[in-house]
Amino acid sequence: MAVFNTYPKLESLTGEEVLVLADASGTRTVTATVAQVTEAPVTVSASGQFYADKGAQVKRFADRLLVGVAAENPALSDRASSSENDWLSETMAATSIGPWALQDAQCASVAQFGNSAFVAASRTSDAVSGSSVLGFQPSSIGVASWGISDDTSNPTTTTAYAYYGEAWRMAGVDYQPTFGMELEAVNFGGLAVGQSTPYAPNVGGGVYGIQLGAGGGQTSGTSDAAAGIVFVSNPNSWQTGIVFGAQSLTGTDGKDSGYASAVSLARNHAVEWHTPETVSGVAGANVGAFVRSTVTERTSGTRQEFTNDGILFGNIEGETLFSIAGMASPTNALQVQAGAGTQAAGLYVQEGTGGSGNLGLFPASGGELQITSPVTGAGGTMPTVADGGFLHINVNGTDYRIPLMSPSQAGG
Repeated sequence: MAVFNTYPKLESLTGEEVLVLADASGTRTVTATVAQVTEAPVTVSASGQFYADKGAQVKRFADRLLVGVAAENPALSDRASSSENDWLSETMAATSIGPWALQDAQCASVAQFGNSAFVAASRTSDAVSGSSVLGFQPSSIGVASWGISDDTSNPTTTTAYAYYGEAWRMAGVDYQPTFGMELEAVNFGGLAVGQSTPYAPNVGGGVYGIQLGAGGGQTSGTSDAAAGIVFVSNPNSWQTGIVFGAQSLTGTDGKDSGYASAVSLARNHAVEWHTPETVSGVAGANVGAFVRSTVTERTSGTRQEFTNDGILFGNIEGETLFSIAGMASPTNALQVQAGAGTQAAGLYVQEGTGGSGNLGLFPASGGELQITSPVTGAGGTMPTVADGGFLHINVNGTDYRIPLMSPSQAGG
């Protein structure tokens, strides 16, 4: 008989090899196949190490791993034959795209009881204490995934997704919403130290729902990414692109007189509207309109505010420069004024010590001031007295007076 631990080692196992096992007391022995042993729950104490050459126990499974309800999937090459056991494949089989989820999954976990199918967590305190084991201080990342696009053939049918997820609302579900993803920012540490701005977006202690970075921290060899967020139809459309809940932003509940910043942009950032034109084979490359700010300092800033029945244009402090007021019957009527109140359609200069009382009209060289108005008393004699006094105007730097006659003087 061979001496213990001198038996030749097999290069691989079929699962049918028989092992002789003893119970904890050592008084009873049983036999079991390798396949039976590998299916038994195993508890292994942590080694306290992370690397294999330092004593860590590293488990390897070279092929596929199916957990929970996913284990009921026969994992066959034929997609249809593999879609009749687990509930996810059964559900997807009834759709136009079919049960593709488990077909190419290297590792899959499908929950049995409506619980979390997969949970991952990492904390920064362990990153600090574990730096001596790892040899460096890691970033604490709950889930990390990479989709590598390295097929250089042109054209190619491959697309890389670092993360892909679908949220399904089944027929008849009308009470609770369905989310493709929910990211909750939980701040137990009080308000952040400092203010997040377009020029200093991340401040100490800040908690952020989503941060989109481009470049992955690489120091060379990368280029700008195409876009941060893109909405597409696939094949359905979004009824609204972005929605802010009435109470989702600090400063207002959407019903009071408060203020909240929904979008913060830096100077020269613009909101663009593209035309449907095709230029050099690119549809929508041309910009047809845009809105932006080129203000360099607050004291030179301006603001626009939509109010009930009007639009206010003012300086950054809220002092009105001019306003456009709505009218009850706005047909062929325009009212642009610096104040509020019931006034005739026209242009108004608000009285006050802080501004000018003049209203200027400045045609270009050779231009005219054109007025269309009813004419009465044509060819009549000019009276010697103007009942309404004189209107003061200045033309090319010279003061003039226009006599204002009453209707009776003008002949009606």
